[in-house]
Amino acid sequence: MREYSGTCDKPLSPKPLSMAELPSANKETIMESRYQYSPVRENQRFQAVNRALVLIDRGPESLPYHIMDISEGGLSFRYLGQKLRRSDIKELSLYHNHELIVDKLPVKSVSDYRLRDNLVPVRRGSVHFAPLSKEQLQKLRTFIRFYTEAPLPIANKQKEASH
Repeated sequence: MREYSGTCDKPLSPKPLSMAELPSANKETIMESRYQYSPVRENQRFQAVNRALVLIDRGPESLPYHIMDISEGGLSFRYLGQKLRRSDIKELSLYHNHELIVDKLPVKSVSDYRLRDNLVPVRRGSVHFAPLSKEQLQKLRTFIRFYTEAPLPIANKQKEASH
């Protein structure tokens, strides 16, 4: 099986999926208890599944990036190449595979740093969601419910358990 490298073999779909096209409802009930997880952070982060992508529209050279983790407050993504200019990151769209799930969420860049010290500069960018409309928030929650895995560990809880 080929590792996905951040480029698409087919173009991303410009049209969001309808509720009927999303995965079955039984996954929703399984995920509901995980989604209600009580975090120490303001918004619990969830690890994104493979092929959960973010697209920052920067014109014709735009490429989708892999989502590392996501919450109702923001997300982080990894990408190759030079550091993105903060002024380029104003809104983004969320995809799974090539299907648009959530379009044009307003964001503010929080951080951007290099992950590895090797020949290919792998970077991690983080953004905070600007105030979202009720519809945008509902679509974001749906994306989190269907396209994430278990919550990420909380450092404070791990430290308490080891003492």
